[in-house]
Amino acid sequence: MKNILFIIPPYFNIQDYINNDMRSYLPTFAIPYGVLSMDSYIRSHSKYSVNIDILDLNLQAYKIVNSGKASQNINIEIENSLKELIFQKLKKEFDIVGISALFNTCYDYIEIILSTIKGKLNPPLCVIGGGLASNLYENILQDFPLIDGICYAEGEIPMTDLIDSDNYKELMNSHPSWVTVESLKNGRIPVASYVENLDDIPMFSYETIDLNDYKGRAADVYNIKRGVRRELQIHTSRGCPFNCTYCSNSSLHGNKIRYMSVERVIAEVDIMIEKFNMDVLLIEDDHFLGNKKRAASILEKLSYRNIRIEFQNGLAVYAIDDEIGFLLRKSGVTGVSLAVESGSDFVLRKLMNKPLKKYQIKKAVDILRRHGIRINATIVLGMPGEMDEHRSETIEMIKDIGFDWVYFFIAIPVVGSRLYDICIENNYLTDKNFRNHLHSKSIIKAPGVDPKKMQQIQYIFNLDANFVHNYNVRFGNYEVALIYFQKIVQKYPKHAFVYYALSECYKLSGKDINLAKQYASNFQKIINSDPEWRFYAEHFGLLDYE
Repeated sequence: MKNILFIIPPYFNIQDYINNDMRSYLPTFAIPYGVLSMDSYIRSHSKYSVNIDILDLNLQAYKIVNSGKASQNINIEIENSLKELIFQKLKKEFDIVGISALFNTCYDYIEIILSTIKGKLNPPLCVIGGGLASNLYENILQDFPLIDGICYAEGEIPMTDLIDSDNYKELMNSHPSWVTVESLKNGRIPVASYVENLDDIPMFSYETIDLNDYKGRAADVYNIKRGVRRELQIHTSRGCPFNCTYCSNSSLHGNKIRYMSVERVIAEVDIMIEKFNMDVLLIEDDHFLGNKKRAASILEKLSYRNIRIEFQNGLAVYAIDDEIGFLLRKSGVTGVSLAVESGSDFVLRKLMNKPLKKYQIKKAVDILRRHGIRINATIVLGMPGEMDEHRSETIEMIKDIGFDWVYFFIAIPVVGSRLYDICIENNYLTDKNFRNHLHSKSIIKAPGVDPKKMQQIQYIFNLDANFVHNYNVRFGNYEVALIYFQKIVQKYPKHAFVYYALSECYKLSGKDINLAKQYASNFQKIINSDPEWRFYAEHFGLLDYE
């Protein structure tokens, strides 16, 4: 019997979560899909009987910041709490502990985890993997000498090989997908060991986590007469043939798309529905429409399952045609997120290396709207070389085309992306602390990009597109607009502009004039008491709004 523990470091910014003011995008915690995939693969393919535990430290950090007891020393409190949680977990003896470090923001927590693990009298082998570790392996081995080895790229095969070995150190020093201090000295460059056929990864049992801990991204877990219903994720493919400047996915999963068979996809979804009461399916492929015939077949078969489907990672805009639009709606898709990123052809092609042209955005939106699908869009601002005129093109495109909601992010140099390399090569980073590498913070100073102004530009664009010139309000779709605004006011009761938007909805629709006046009064109270909100109100000429 081999005992394995996977630890997932916190990946969200604690202070932003405490602020809870909608000026930052707050996290909801998704099921640790990558670790669950390794869990499933190892159990099936290892020659040993394997017991696997998962410790997701995000859940503990989340509980602390939402306990109402957070103090000025919140970071210290969380660090101490995480150490204690790890210490208690390690009362059980493990052969191997694997740290899953996906994002830049995980970096600061590595030392906390390592020191606690290696503080044991007989510490287990300690390895690390994930996107951050794979793309920064030299730095990590230098900064964290307590790490025994780094798993490069996907972890299913390398971890199974490690578990099956009778000599861990020897295996890591010689394996093509493991990196150690010795292998670096010998000049060996790691290569990925991909699972070529995704059907080789067994369906998840979810026995190593409590599904009720994860509230999801598209809808909360909620109770109805049929019992607890929930959303679950699936990656029906891995890899992406493109190499967008800001994206690191191909560095982890490669440029070749590998697929799960259509039959396996449907079988897995059926189990999710029957065994786990799933009613919201999150398809999280890097490029679901990479093979449109396959995608169409999956959507057609899913149309008979009576579930809602979400594409949180965004669909490739250029690949949407009338058949795909029809099948999306038929399969249960009520809304999609489009990876638009910019309204400037120059930015899309020259700065982002994205295979998209502006005219394709409107075409895709028209198709989706014709099939009754709501459309969210993601926009990335602040790429090096992006000028004011390019940002003006973007906001004008948004107003011209119209989206149900737009999410504005600031470009961040994700380790493994070409953007990260560009920033390092040109000394563009104003903050090298990985904890601050967030989509809500501007840390790039480059031609056309002033970090002091970028966060303000981002938020002005957010207010402009989603509240002041909201598409559904402009075109009289007040009921749809209210769905969005009512969710926001529940989550962010101090958000000034949501009261302005609610007031406009009730006033223009004639639905409830008294309620419109009440919301207008709420708007005035907030902008009169909060200088920052007053600044934005003045920017849009709304100081005297009634």
